[in-house]
Amino acid sequence: MQPEPEELEVVREEATAAVAAWDLEGDEWRVVGMVPGGLGSELRPVIAIDAERYLVRRQPPDLREQDIQFRHDFMAHLRAEGLPVPYLRPRPSGSTYALVAGDFYELQEWREGVRYQAMAPEAPALSEAAAATLGMLHQASALFEGETQVWPNERSPRSLAQSYVDLLTRTAERDDISPAVAAAVGRVAASAAERVAAAAEALAVVPGPPELHIHGDYQPRNLAFAPPSVTAIYDFDAVRWVRRLDELAYALLCFTGIRDDGESAPTPLADDGLDAARAHAFLWTYGRVAPPAEAEAALLGDATRPCWWPMASSKIWSSRMILGAPRPRRRFCHGWNGRMRFGSGWIVIVGCWPRPGRRPRASLHRNRLPV
Repeated sequence: MQPEPEELEVVREEATAAVAAWDLEGDEWRVVGMVPGGLGSELRPVIAIDAERYLVRRQPPDLREQDIQFRHDFMAHLRAEGLPVPYLRPRPSGSTYALVAGDFYELQEWREGVRYQAMAPEAPALSEAAAATLGMLHQASALFEGETQVWPNERSPRSLAQSYVDLLTRTAERDDISPAVAAAVGRVAASAAERVAAAAEALAVVPGPPELHIHGDYQPRNLAFAPPSVTAIYDFDAVRWVRRLDELAYALLCFTGIRDDGESAPTPLADDGLDAARAHAFLWTYGRVAPPAEAEAALLGDATRPCWWPMASSKIWSSRMILGAPRPRRRFCHGWNGRMRFGSGWIVIVGCWPRPGRRPRASLHRNRLPV
């Protein structure tokens, strides 16, 4: 992205203040571009230092210094394990971040690559590459020996889903919408509450599925590709210790259920849940690298529910649900090892993730997680 002159001045000022902490003089670097932040609400400068390019990245304000250090340690571990994680340029002191005017900054390697476009001809192959890389990330994470980074319970998948259910409930009680719409929203809220609670109960099984540190936001906007491979995994701000199943479910929905071009609001990729062929390929490819533990695959459908409702309430599928349009016809998709069942508002997936006893002959790091 090439900046306009007035935008260039703004990002140059930010970059100048930040790179001073790396003891770089004005003639040692230059702004060569800018990219939107995670939500597109701010622009981040890309600078050139000799032949290398770096993203001048301001950390989210809610991250503590110990959180940043943990994230950098985790990224270094993944990079050492062969994952395409950007390099962080150290300061002369050796630190990989700096406090500048009350904000923490880092210089993160900028790797060139194409973005994932769900309707592009190469999208199915890139989706499989993303699945394989996610499996490698989880296997490498299982070897990480750093401290456990646990988020507060109110930021758990169930709590986030419940917050959206509460939002729907409050919407149904508003006086400025028609009775028909209010009734439809109320039905959606009640159905969502029931299904989220059922999923939470199913996922509370003891012993639970494997837990490890996950990326936390593994979706197309945070990956770069050089077909047919992933060249960069960005944005590790949400790294935390949780069920790996939660991240697999989230990534599955992002890559096989959503059409997101990065320029406008996401829309459904399929009318009735997931793109069946892509979902099967995504799970199969992930499973070849990171096979499920005993009984873990059976919980995948439950793990998708807390992810689905925030997406639905964020206007990805909400217009059809809230306005009371006919529910999609339930269907079964056969033709492979198992089937997928699509329903209104939730997805049950059976048999598409390779099970114990059916591991492929060559599975990278296949014994690092319990199987």
